[in-house]
Amino acid sequence: MSKRRRWFRSMPVLLLAGFLHGSAKSQTTSITIRSAIDMALANNYTLKADSLNNQVARDKVSIAKADFLPQVNFYNKMEYNAALPSQMLPGNVIGQPEKDLIPVQFGTRYVMGSGIEATQNIIKRSSRLQVAAAELNTGITQTRHLLNREDLVYQVATGYYDLLATTEKINTTKKDYSNIREIEQIAKTQFESGVLKRIDFESLQINAANIQSQLDQLQTTYNQQLAYFKYLLGLPTNAVVSINNDITRIPGLMQNGGTRLWEREDVHLYRQLIESKELEVKTIKAERMPAVNAFFRFNYQSQFNQPGDAIKSDYGFKSSTVGINTSIPLFDGYRRRNRMHVAKVELQQLQFQNEQQQQLASTEWVSASETLNNDRQQVLITRENLVLAEKVYTSRKALYSEGVTTLIELLDAERELSQSRNLHTQSLINVQTSLVKAHKANGTLLTEFVKSI
Repeated sequence: MSKRRRWFRSMPVLLLAGFLHGSAKSQTTSITIRSAIDMALANNYTLKADSLNNQVARDKVSIAKADFLPQVNFYNKMEYNAALPSQMLPGNVIGQPEKDLIPVQFGTRYVMGSGIEATQNIIKRSSRLQVAAAELNTGITQTRHLLNREDLVYQVATGYYDLLATTEKINTTKKDYSNIREIEQIAKTQFESGVLKRIDFESLQINAANIQSQLDQLQTTYNQQLAYFKYLLGLPTNAVVSINNDITRIPGLMQNGGTRLWEREDVHLYRQLIESKELEVKTIKAERMPAVNAFFRFNYQSQFNQPGDAIKSDYGFKSSTVGINTSIPLFDGYRRRNRMHVAKVELQQLQFQNEQQQQLASTEWVSASETLNNDRQQVLITRENLVLAEKVYTSRKALYSEGVTTLIELLDAERELSQSRNLHTQSLINVQTSLVKAHKANGTLLTEFVKSI
């Protein structure tokens, strides 16, 4: 009976421990490069803020279109004239012909009025061009947003591969440390038996300590890279993530559909900017054209001298007006001419920058494609070299255990193995990062690359 009671008493503790263990596991997020990119596109705060510019651009189109809708205003006024103005009138007009001019006061002490005015643009070419410019700016804003998405994907992809590279360096260093410890155990036996000198044994211990220090530095580097990687993904700093270490998996090769430099978003952006500047030139020219608008006004006004007369209808009257206004700019102090000159110079600058950007795109593609091909060759070379280095080290260690070879030769073999591992790891990382750069140079980072991972 007592055992059963103790078992029931321990149940809550066991359940709580299981719950905490499950919670700890659920908080750890395993991340692949695809999930990292999706997470960054969904959570990155900089990208979220930038996406709001698309809504701002659409609202500006609506603002520009408002110029074609009727504009209706209501006004209300109340005035008190402390000193009424006087006007000189001929004496014969008011029955005093003996006097040439007589001062006569006009107006009342109080004036109250309300009214509605409605206007409608009929002809105004510059407003139509401003709407077209606002719609074009919407496309420019979307292109800039795509460029920011592309830049974020590039940072996440390269950051992911940097983490993989550091992880592999840590694993390689751990293997080096394990090897040096094995050699140290063998050397210790030889030292105790008098076969190995003390200075050689101590040098071996120094090498082990140096590798341990290198391992600690690599771990610090990894922690720093991981913190920045979580920042790109929009994750809190205390989030527990694990990188899915699949360094040997290389995304699919680029499709042989030719280069798409003309479709690069940065090249497309310059085309849009040039079109926008050309539209600005047309808008400035259109300001010289006549503008025609219709208007309607309705007013009710009351004039009186005593405050008590404010509510009497005898002192109020109505008025309404319907008409058309036409305005033709004649001279603006050469402001429009100077604005035109500035716009044309800026247009020429954009055309030069567009040519330069196309040349840069071609240069980046040539460099990225050549680097990618070279890195693929390096993977094959370093892989074969790694296999050979492992065989040499295994043979040297066996010979050293038998006392046939020297410690220096064994350490040289271990260093060659370590270097071969690092070179092969780096070649795998290089081919992956080169592929990212090639897709970015070709303008297919958000399309083909994301589909291939």
